[in-house]
Amino acid sequence: MCNNFKKALGQNIRKIRQQKNMTQETIYLESGISRSHIAMIEAGKRDVTISALFKISRALGVDLKSIFSFDDLEKYKYNVEELYK
Repeated sequence: MCNNFKKALGQNIRKIRQQKNMTQETIYLESGISRSHIAMIEAGKRDVTISALFKISRALGVDLKSIFSFDDLEKYKYNVEELYK
């Protein structure tokens, strides 16, 4: 579940960045987060701190709500039963 969420978060960040015709390099210059780290976040391969998300959102010129606009409570619902399989 968590990996799916990280992947969806990264895809949403990439979508917003591309809609604004921005490169990862531009986000790096605006946020101070390395381009490689941004690439890993967009690929869903890195956990990301709220501080980094804040910097990315400001570099993109969007609020944090937009970063999380893909979220669906039911889709990412935690299933305790999966732990006992």
